[in-house]
Amino acid sequence: MSDEFDDAPDPAVAAAQPSPAAASGRAPRLLARLYASANHALKTRLIACLVRPLGPLALASVAAGAFTALLSRSGGGGLSIAIEDATRFSQDQIAELARFVEQVQPDALQQAARLAAAHPTGVGAFGASVAVLLAIELGRGAAASRERDDQAAAR
Repeated sequence: MSDEFDDAPDPAVAAAQPSPAAASGRAPRLLARLYASANHALKTRLIACLVRPLGPLALASVAAGAFTALLSRSGGGGLSIAIEDATRFSQDQIAELARFVEQVQPDALQQAARLAAAHPTGVGAFGASVAVLLAIELGRGAAASRERDDQAAAR
């Protein structure tokens, strides 16, 4: 039996491999640090940005159900997050939420980074530097993803 196709890369497998940013897990950790240094209003916006692509079951399953309190506040107009809710989440819970969101919709992390950049008064000097690092890390992941797409298209 011929094994000429055994060495050919499978495009589906190549596409399923995580990007360098996702593999290292740096982007979710950086986002969690940004959250920790943000003011209350920015924390609320960051959480809203992260939970937007998730459904009720996903919210209940992330961080041992820490985000289920947000389900009771969802109404016809979407999810509304109280400032008190935004401040009670730990940095580890936000990192776990960011890891999950990165798998579901990676663009949401990019939107969160842009949100922090658009509201520089919500973070101090440390938070601003973390936002820059996050944007760089997400840019690397996007560049690696485009490179993989170009390689798959060339085949």
